[in-house]
Amino acid sequence: MSKNIVERYLVLKNKYRNYDTKYALKRMQAFRLATQELSRKGYEVALELLGSINFGIVDPTSDVDCILLLECDLHKDQGSCPHHCNNLTFVKAEISKFVTKRLAPESFNIDYLDSINLKYVEEKIRTETVLGDETLYCLLFYRNIGRPVNRPLFIPFCDQLEENHDFVKEIIPWASEALEGYLNTNQHRMSFNKYNERIRARGLSLPEGLQQELQAYMEGES
Repeated sequence: MSKNIVERYLVLKNKYRNYDTKYALKRMQAFRLATQELSRKGYEVALELLGSINFGIVDPTSDVDCILLLECDLHKDQGSCPHHCNNLTFVKAEISKFVTKRLAPESFNIDYLDSINLKYVEEKIRTETVLGDETLYCLLFYRNIGRPVNRPLFIPFCDQLEENHDFVKEIIPWASEALEGYLNTNQHRMSFNKYNERIRARGLSLPEGLQQELQAYMEGES
């Protein structure tokens, strides 16, 4: 493909963001406040939000898919904390409790699809051992395709990785393959149908340019 599929995804995401619903904006605010509350308690946390909130097309029952980024000294030698990690368990519970309480009576699930330990990321960058590291691939991939909460916590790491030309050369084919695999799932394709239905339900029409961009993305055209 002469035009990278990741670039197509980003263009499409930004066009859909023009249709941000009030529910999307309220949820973004709730997640921001949750990370601030955790910081006051001594837990530094950020998120990358995926799914419908990433595209801004949210209704009251839309679930939230997210990537959790946290600083954990207990497992700083691991890219992701194990499921039994006390810090991970506490942070997940606190975010879910804060957000659901603030947005009541809305009822929805918060699904944590992955987590990244920023202490591990920091050490890999400090020791200049970033090449071939899938955790670092994931961090930069999530940053490019997601919608960030508490971006300042982790963006310096992303900037440093993007300045490493050898690392960027490695991640481009990896990211394209990862996104192509996601594109080929029925869930991903059905999501766009759902987003379009929600836009039309608000009495709005889809611009021709957006429809063409979506078709090209779905067909994997160059």
